[in-house]
This record gives sequence, C-alpha cells and structure tokens, in this order.
Amino acid sequence: MSVSSIATTPASAGLRATLANFLRGDYARGFFRRIVIQAFAVVILIEAIFLAEHFTWVFRDAVRHEADLSGIALVLICTSTEIFDLALAVAILMASYVTLLRMRENRELLVLFASGLGPYQLAVLVLIVALGGEAISSVGSGLVDPLSRYAQRSILFSSELRSLKKGVAKNEFYYFPSYVAYAMDHVRNGAPPPQPEVGVIDATGASKPPPQPNRGDRTLFVYQQIGPHTSRIVTAAQARLDGPDLTGKIALNLSDFTSHTFADAHPMASETGPTQPIKCLNCPDPTNDSPPVAMKVRDMSQLMMVDQLLPFTARVSNTVEQTLFEQLFSPNDQPKEFRAEQMRVLAERFSRSLLSFLAPLIALLGVSLTNRMTNWFALPLSCLALMSVNLVCESVITSVAPLSVAGALLPVLLLYGAIAYAVFATVVWRHNDVVRPQLARS
Repeated sequence: MSVSSIATTPASAGLRATLANFLRGDYARGFFRRIVIQAFAVVILIEAIFLAEHFTWVFRDAVRHEADLSGIALVLICTSTEIFDLALAVAILMASYVTLLRMRENRELLVLFASGLGPYQLAVLVLIVALGGEAISSVGSGLVDPLSRYAQRSILFSSELRSLKKGVAKNEFYYFPSYVAYAMDHVRNGAPPPQPEVGVIDATGASKPPPQPNRGDRTLFVYQQIGPHTSRIVTAAQARLDGPDLTGKIALNLSDFTSHTFADAHPMASETGPTQPIKCLNCPDPTNDSPPVAMKVRDMSQLMMVDQLLPFTARVSNTVEQTLFEQLFSPNDQPKEFRAEQMRVLAERFSRSLLSFLAPLIALLGVSLTNRMTNWFALPLSCLALMSVNLVCESVITSVAPLSVAGALLPVLLLYGAIAYAVFATVVWRHNDVVRPQLARS
C-alpha cells in the first residue's frame, strides 16, 4: 500500500463517519421533517385544485355510466393520481426552496460551511431529497397511476352493468358497440304505465303474470347495424338479463318481440360515431334488391358474452394502464403503433420521475438567485423553469418516437443529465450567494 493511499484512507473514512453522524442527528431529521410537511401540504393543494377543475368532467362521465355517489367518489379519488408526479415535483421544489432560504437567512448555512464540511453536508441533504422524490414519483407514475386508471374503468363498467340489469329508463338512448337501445312507455286505454321490477329491463312492467288488457307496457326498441348498409330493428315487450356467470356469459331473454331487417343507406350514428357492424349469416345481401325481412317471435333467449354488450378490454392492452415493469419487460414483437405508444408513455413517466430529482437542484439555484430585488419572483421563475424542462423533454420524446426501451430512456437521461450538470455548475459558481444572507432581517 502506498503512502498516499494510507494518508487518504483515514480521511475518507472520517468524512463518511462525520456525514453518517450528521444524518443521524436532530438537525438532519428536522430538515427532512420540514421538507416532508411542506411538500405534503403543497401536493394536497395542487390535487384539490386539479380535482375541482376536473370534477365536472368526472361527474358527467360517471353519470353517463349510471354510477352512484360512492362510485363517483371513487372515480374522483382515482383521478388524483394523474397529476401526482407533476404535483410532487413542484411541491419538492417549493418545500426545498423555502427550507434552504430560511437556513440561509438564519445563518445556518454559514455555520455548516464554517465547520469545513458544509458543502458535503448540504449536498448529501439535497441528494437524499432528490433520490427520495424520484423514488416516490416512480412508484406513483409507474405503479399507482396505471392501477388507478384501470380501477376507474372497472368502477364505471360495474356501475353500467349493474344499472343495465336493474332496468332501462324510459325515453333514453343506450349506446353499445353494435346496438342502440331506446325504451318508451306505451299506454293502452289511458292506463298509467307500470313500474319496472328490479333485475328486469321491463317493457310490460311485470315479469311474472302476462300483461292484462287495459294495462300499459313499455316498448323496447333496439337498433343494430349488421352490415355496411344493412340494419335491424328489434322491438320487444320485455327484456331480461341473467348473469354474468364466472366465465362472463350473460343470457338475454326477450318476450313478444319482432325483428325487421332492411337495407339502410344511412346507418344511425352513436355518441362516438357510426356503430360497428357485425356479421349476420341469415341477413339479406345489401347489394341485391331483396325485400325486407320481418320476424315475430313470442319468446327468445340468446347467450352472449358481456363484452358483446359492454366491452371491457384487458388492462395490459391499454398502454396508460400498464405498469412500469410491464413496459420495461414487454416483448418487442408487438404492432408498431402499439409499441410506439407504449414506449412514449414509458419515456414520459421516466421524465416526470426525473423532475422530482431535478427539483431540489433548481430550488438551490433559486436560493442563490434570491436577493432583495428578486425575492418576489425567484420562486415562480424556478417553478416555470421546472415545467419548461418537462415541456422540452415531452417535445423531444415526441420527435424521437422511440420503439425500444433504450431509445425511450436514453434521450431522457441524457437531456436531464445535461440540465442537472448546468444547474449544478451554476450553483457552484454562485456558492457565495447560496451561503451569504441577502434579505433584510426585521
């Protein structure tokens, strides 16, 4: 062992021991406690503003799926994860800025730097905050947010299926992938229409006895596009859904229904566009001049899957609902469009997690630029700089359009590395302004 290594080994060991004792001390715990409390308060404030802004959209979507108050509340809570990574980065920046500025104005940084280990102690504190913020942001955007988005879809699907099994409301349209249903009251001899029973899409108002004379019923109209220019209209006095079972099968039971199949040059459009045609083996060829087909049946039962009525795709088929690990280890033999969208979402999540790592460094730079003249806009400009980094990185991701994990992560890592180096070099250049108090003390 050389003389230089003998001389430097005790020094480096003493530095590590000093930093370890410093981190275990009350001062470091107080620093982290202030950061956590202030960052938590800012996150709650940003989430409250975000939910207040999106409440109308969430409420409209939940009502359209017939969700109850508990379902609306759950969907609203799950929506909060969409902004969590950005809110966390801004919260860490603001909490770090306020805490470091207070330390500077209270001469605490002067004491640390006068002790000889001040730069190392401050660097360790900032680094721990940066790494902790990145870890929390990665878990939030890569695990919690995808599961929350899937939970939103599950809640809305369950609410719509439960509402459909209870009964169809009158004078309302119901849009399905290949169906459009409409229910209306039909009154006979002035008799009031009956109330539908629970569990029945009721047209007659009674599932056990047949409708009596002079008793009203509710007619159910179902429009179905079965070809590019072929449509079918089904009218039924009563419809009931049984199921679903463990395999996802449901039984559609119709009573007193008629079916009319005809050529339709202008198919009806749904809420989101034209309905999707399905194959029909017994339907007339729309290219031939065949007459319309009419059929009247007393009772019919049709077995179908839930997805035929209310489609519910798997979680892994939606890129925004895939977790970070599923995106990192997904196979490459996927469609190009799906793979590009998957890698874009992965790159954006990685970028937003690095925002939380960059936030304490930008806060330290903001402190160095804060004096009596810049006291009022140093923090807003720091937040603006952080959001500008996010926008620049998103534009880079869009222009690169990565198709592999390395192509998605490497440009983001290089960009943030260059920005972090520039911020760190500027902080080192203005280290005197970081330590020396510059605001007037009252």
